[in-house]
Amino acid sequence: MRLSPSRLLKRSLFPGAAPATYQLAALALLCSGAAHATTAVLQPPREAAAEQPLEVTLLYSDDDGAPLSIDVPQHFDVTLTNGDLPPVPIALQREAGVPDRLSLRPGQYRKVRFSAPWPAAARGAVKIDAVGLDTSPMLVTLNRGDNQLQAVATAHAQTSPNTPQPVAAAAAASGPPAQTPPPSPMLSGRLSTFEPIYFEDGQNGDNLAKFQFSFKYRLVMPDDPTSRSLLDNLYFGYTQTSIWDLSAASAPFRDTSYEPQLFYYLQDTGWKSPLFTRMGVMAGVGHESNGQAGTTSRSIDILFVRPTWDFGDPDAYHLTVSPKIYYYMSKSGNEDIQDYRGYVDLLIKYGSPEGWQLATTLRKGTKSSYGSVDSQLTYPLAKIFSSAWGGYLTLGYFTGYGEDILDYNQHQHSIVRIGYSITR
Repeated sequence: MRLSPSRLLKRSLFPGAAPATYQLAALALLCSGAAHATTAVLQPPREAAAEQPLEVTLLYSDDDGAPLSIDVPQHFDVTLTNGDLPPVPIALQREAGVPDRLSLRPGQYRKVRFSAPWPAAARGAVKIDAVGLDTSPMLVTLNRGDNQLQAVATAHAQTSPNTPQPVAAAAAASGPPAQTPPPSPMLSGRLSTFEPIYFEDGQNGDNLAKFQFSFKYRLVMPDDPTSRSLLDNLYFGYTQTSIWDLSAASAPFRDTSYEPQLFYYLQDTGWKSPLFTRMGVMAGVGHESNGQAGTTSRSIDILFVRPTWDFGDPDAYHLTVSPKIYYYMSKSGNEDIQDYRGYVDLLIKYGSPEGWQLATTLRKGTKSSYGSVDSQLTYPLAKIFSSAWGGYLTLGYFTGYGEDILDYNQHQHSIVRIGYSITR
């Protein structure tokens, strides 16, 4: 009987053999004639040393009721995508001693390794795509640091159990080590998402749509992914937010904020405490303006620091608290903006990467009851329709001062918007 992918994931394919960092990442079912052969691509370790070869393992198994012969190729083709470079084709060579043809008994399997040197240009997070197999990409963090072998061995020890586990249990335990957390969704190896990207529309008298896009770019790709140095973790970020008055004649943009930033960023500082699961930090300099001149010109320049604490399992429902504390270096056209915005943006999030999430940013001005509440409730569209859908259904709420920098001192009545979010 041929095993379905779901049944194959639920049982241990190699009892007493594979640690958690070397488990099944993607399955590609290939039929050879009338026989029911299965070829599985095994996920390489999540962190690799450049001194060691790139290695991918295929698992051949006989799921038929009769003996089976399988042809094994001399090489296995993959493509590597890294940084700003185009995909690079790599021919991985079959390990020595493996015959061109394997004979398997019913229920028997055989692992075959294919390897090749890492390309000299490969740095940081590298995406590996198998050519000719309908399987998910594999993401590996490549370490080129001076102590790469020791660092990789430590990372493997933190993610590998002492005793073998079934595939399903091991896969759940095979998260990345604490010092190398998974990157933000990437556009390339250096370019990744920053603030949420979304479009929302709603009314509170006027029909005021709101949309935002944002990205960050890593200026230097370090040889050692665990580096904490300034240059190795220096980013340029850019966020643009617009308020669009769809109810007015010619539907003009009421205001647009342009926010370039330069900052140091660590998703995980490595600091441990019984009080929190993970702590990150961001610190730098930022500019915000609406690009106008004359009486409608608004701009600020700030120095800021933003610690972030996660409470609970980051891969499940958990709480995130992230205060952005800033100092105004200069103000133009809004010299009293601190009265309405204050000196802290307090972001509080609760939710799961695979489920709903509520994110609220609170501001409190230095005078009276001035301030604002900005909330976003998001839910994956894949949970509503099918796994083919990406992004999130979003429900936004705002009340208070300063939704746009032009009207920083004008009270905005409560508005609810519904829309689509690419990232959150």
